[in-house]
Amino acid sequence: MTDPKEQLQRDVERTRRELGETVEALAHKVDVPGRVKEQAQETADRVKEQAHETVVRLTAATNQAVDSLPTPVAEQVEKARRHPGALAAALIALIVAIWAFSRRNR
Repeated sequence: MTDPKEQLQRDVERTRRELGETVEALAHKVDVPGRVKEQAQETADRVKEQAHETVVRLTAATNQAVDSLPTPVAEQVEKARRHPGALAAALIALIVAIWAFSRRNR
């Protein structure tokens, strides 16, 4: 048989614990800026993870495509991969040449 005083003490402690949990839940619910920030961080993390997965898939697909090319072409692709600045410069030069040629023929 339990002592009524002990039972009352346990009830008081349980009520305090439940009240603390309720206050904590209410504080979280009222903290709209905090919840918005939390949601934004979760969204950013999800987008970063999806971007990473996309890069991994595209890299695998690119590697597979390069592997299926004839050897001389694959070698040129690998050179372009090692020197992306040179590739960008060549593309810009090509675009400028096409633009200049099209303006001259008007």
